[in-house]
Amino acid sequence: MTPPPAIVFWVVGYMVSCNDFERFPSRKSPRQKYFDYTAPNYYFVTICTWEKRCLFSQSGTELNPFGETAKLSFEDIPQHFPTVNVDKFVVMPNHVHGILILNKQNVDLSTVVGQYKSHVTHQIHLIYPGCKVWQTSFHDHVIRNQADYERIWNYIDANPARWQEDCFYSYTEHELPRRGHDPALR
Repeated sequence: MTPPPAIVFWVVGYMVSCNDFERFPSRKSPRQKYFDYTAPNYYFVTICTWEKRCLFSQSGTELNPFGETAKLSFEDIPQHFPTVNVDKFVVMPNHVHGILILNKQNVDLSTVVGQYKSHVTHQIHLIYPGCKVWQTSFHDHVIRNQADYERIWNYIDANPARWQEDCFYSYTEHELPRRGHDPALR
Protein backbone atom coordinates (compact mmCIF):
# COMPACT_ATOMS: atom_id res chain seq x y z
CA MET A 1 0.00 0.00 0.00
CA THR A 2 1.39 3.37 -0.91
CA PRO A 3 1.23 6.25 1.57
CA PRO A 4 -1.10 9.13 0.73
CA PRO A 5 0.53 12.08 -0.98
CA ALA A 6 1.98 14.61 1.43
CA ILE A 7 -0.12 17.69 2.05
CA VAL A 8 1.99 20.79 1.67
CA PHE A 9 1.45 24.18 3.37
CA TRP A 10 3.27 27.47 3.15
CA VAL A 11 4.26 28.70 6.62
CA VAL A 12 5.98 32.08 6.81
CA GLY A 13 7.48 31.65 3.36
CA TYR A 14 8.60 28.02 3.82
CA MET A 15 7.03 24.96 2.32
CA VAL A 16 6.27 22.31 4.96
CA SER A 17 4.32 19.07 5.00
CA CYS A 18 1.77 17.98 7.61
CA ASN A 19 4.43 15.86 9.30
CA ASP A 20 6.54 18.98 9.87
CA PHE A 21 3.87 20.43 12.20
CA GLU A 22 4.76 17.80 14.80
CA ARG A 23 8.05 19.66 15.27
CA PHE A 24 6.37 22.98 16.10
CA PRO A 25 5.97 23.49 19.86
CA SER A 26 2.40 23.52 21.07
CA ARG A 27 1.25 26.42 23.21
CA LYS A 28 1.34 25.53 26.88
CA SER A 29 -1.93 26.16 28.70
CA PRO A 30 -1.63 28.62 31.57
CA ARG A 31 -4.33 26.73 33.51
CA GLN A 32 -3.46 24.12 36.14
CA LYS A 33 -3.77 20.76 34.46
CA TYR A 34 -6.08 18.93 36.87
CA PHE A 35 -7.85 21.82 38.57
CA ASP A 36 -11.60 22.27 38.20
CA TYR A 37 -12.07 25.95 37.28
CA THR A 38 -15.82 25.62 37.81
CA ALA A 39 -15.23 24.88 41.51
CA PRO A 40 -16.56 27.49 43.96
CA ASN A 41 -13.49 29.46 44.97
CA TYR A 42 -11.76 32.84 45.04
CA TYR A 43 -9.63 33.53 41.96
CA PHE A 44 -7.11 36.30 41.32
CA VAL A 45 -6.99 37.15 37.61
CA THR A 46 -4.74 39.41 35.58
CA ILE A 47 -5.78 40.31 32.05
CA CYS A 48 -3.27 42.19 29.88
CA THR A 49 -3.86 44.39 26.88
CA TRP A 50 -2.38 43.44 23.53
CA GLU A 51 1.39 43.99 23.58
CA LYS A 52 0.84 45.60 27.01
CA ARG A 53 -0.22 48.85 25.35
CA CYS A 54 -1.49 51.58 27.67
CA LEU A 55 -5.01 51.45 26.32
CA PHE A 56 -6.95 52.32 29.49
CA SER A 57 -5.01 55.23 30.99
CA GLN A 58 -1.91 57.33 30.56
CA SER A 59 -1.17 57.97 34.23
CA GLY A 60 -2.11 54.84 36.13
CA THR A 61 -4.90 56.52 38.10
CA GLU A 62 -7.11 58.50 35.71
CA LEU A 63 -8.96 56.20 33.32
CA ASN A 64 -9.73 57.27 29.77
CA PRO A 65 -13.04 56.24 28.11
CA PHE A 66 -11.65 52.79 27.26
CA GLY A 67 -10.53 52.37 30.87
CA GLU A 68 -13.98 53.40 32.09
CA THR A 69 -15.47 50.78 29.78
CA ALA A 70 -13.13 48.13 31.22
CA LYS A 71 -14.04 49.23 34.77
CA LEU A 72 -17.82 49.27 34.24
CA SER A 73 -17.70 45.94 32.42
CA PHE A 74 -15.80 44.33 35.31
CA GLU A 75 -18.33 45.72 37.79
CA ASP A 76 -21.12 44.27 35.61
CA ILE A 77 -19.82 40.69 35.62
CA PRO A 78 -22.42 39.63 38.26
CA GLN A 79 -25.19 40.95 35.98
CA HIS A 80 -24.19 38.39 33.36
CA PHE A 81 -23.09 35.65 35.77
CA PRO A 82 -25.30 35.77 38.90
CA THR A 83 -23.23 33.11 40.67
CA VAL A 84 -20.03 35.18 40.31
CA ASN A 85 -19.12 38.06 42.61
CA VAL A 86 -16.51 40.72 41.97
CA ASP A 87 -14.45 41.47 45.05
CA LYS A 88 -11.49 43.84 44.70
CA PHE A 89 -10.29 44.95 41.25
CA VAL A 90 -8.34 47.69 39.54
CA VAL A 91 -8.01 48.78 35.93
CA MET A 92 -4.45 49.82 35.19
CA PRO A 93 -3.18 51.45 31.95
CA ASN A 94 -2.40 48.11 30.29
CA HIS A 95 -3.93 45.40 32.47
CA VAL A 96 -6.73 44.55 34.85
CA HIS A 97 -6.30 42.80 38.22
CA GLY A 98 -9.29 41.38 40.02
CA ILE A 99 -10.57 38.89 42.55
CA LEU A 100 -13.52 36.91 41.22
CA ILE A 101 -15.59 34.68 43.49
CA LEU A 102 -17.31 31.71 41.87
CA ASN A 103 -20.11 30.70 44.25
CA LYS A 104 -21.59 27.69 42.47
CA GLN A 105 -20.23 25.06 40.15
CA ASN A 106 -22.12 26.15 37.06
CA VAL A 107 -19.72 28.50 35.27
CA ASP A 108 -16.07 28.21 34.26
CA LEU A 109 -13.55 30.95 35.12
CA SER A 110 -12.37 31.05 31.49
CA THR A 111 -15.95 31.66 30.34
CA VAL A 112 -16.35 34.60 32.71
CA VAL A 113 -13.05 36.20 31.70
CA GLY A 114 -13.66 35.46 28.02
CA GLN A 115 -17.09 37.10 28.13
CA TYR A 116 -15.61 40.14 29.91
CA LYS A 117 -12.85 40.50 27.32
CA SER A 118 -15.33 40.09 24.49
CA HIS A 119 -17.66 42.75 25.87
CA VAL A 120 -14.86 45.30 26.42
CA THR A 121 -13.49 44.61 22.93
CA HIS A 122 -16.93 45.10 21.38
CA GLN A 123 -17.40 48.44 23.18
CA ILE A 124 -13.94 49.69 22.16
CA HIS A 125 -14.52 48.63 18.55
CA LEU A 126 -17.58 50.88 18.43
CA ILE A 127 -15.18 53.83 18.87
CA TYR A 128 -11.92 52.45 17.44
CA PRO A 129 -12.73 49.65 14.97
CA GLY A 130 -10.10 46.97 14.46
CA CYS A 131 -8.01 47.87 17.50
CA LYS A 132 -6.47 44.80 19.13
CA VAL A 133 -7.39 45.00 22.80
CA TRP A 134 -6.30 41.89 24.71
CA GLN A 135 -3.49 39.40 24.83
CA THR A 136 -4.54 35.80 24.38
CA SER A 137 -5.65 34.11 27.60
CA PHE A 138 -5.12 35.52 31.10
CA HIS A 139 -3.20 34.79 34.27
CA ASP A 140 -5.01 33.25 37.22
CA HIS A 141 -4.17 32.25 40.77
CA VAL A 142 -6.40 30.19 43.02
CA ILE A 143 -6.58 31.99 46.37
CA ARG A 144 -5.84 29.30 48.94
CA ASN A 145 -6.32 30.93 52.34
CA GLN A 146 -6.96 34.18 54.22
CA ALA A 147 -3.30 35.26 54.18
CA ASP A 148 -3.13 34.73 50.41
CA TYR A 149 -6.37 36.71 49.99
CA GLU A 150 -5.11 39.63 52.12
CA ARG A 151 -1.77 39.75 50.29
CA ILE A 152 -3.51 39.87 46.89
CA TRP A 153 -6.17 42.35 48.07
CA ASN A 154 -3.43 44.69 49.33
CA TYR A 155 -1.46 44.26 46.09
CA ILE A 156 -4.50 45.27 44.02
CA ASP A 157 -5.24 48.19 46.35
CA ALA A 158 -1.67 49.56 46.17
CA ASN A 159 -1.18 48.90 42.44
CA PRO A 160 -2.11 52.38 41.09
CA ALA A 161 0.25 54.16 43.50
CA ARG A 162 3.07 51.83 42.50
CA TRP A 163 2.43 51.91 38.75
CA GLN A 164 5.95 52.90 37.75
CA GLU A 165 7.35 49.99 39.80
CA ASP A 166 4.80 47.50 38.43
CA CYS A 167 6.08 44.60 36.31
CA PHE A 168 3.52 45.62 33.66
CA TYR A 169 4.73 49.24 33.54
CA SER A 170 5.17 50.31 29.94
CA TYR A 171 8.05 52.56 28.97
CA THR A 172 6.54 53.16 25.54
CA GLU A 173 4.44 56.10 24.47
CA HIS A 174 1.28 56.29 26.60
CA GLU A 175 -1.15 57.30 23.89
CA LEU A 176 -3.24 55.55 21.32
CA PRO A 177 -1.52 55.21 17.96
CA ARG A 178 -2.83 57.29 15.09
CA ARG A 179 -5.08 55.46 12.66
CA GLY A 180 -3.07 53.95 9.85
CA HIS A 181 0.08 53.83 11.96
CA ASP A 182 -0.97 50.99 14.26
CA PRO A 183 0.48 47.54 13.47
CA ALA A 184 -2.43 46.10 15.48
CA LEU A 185 -4.80 47.23 12.73
CA ARG A 186 -2.94 45.47 9.92
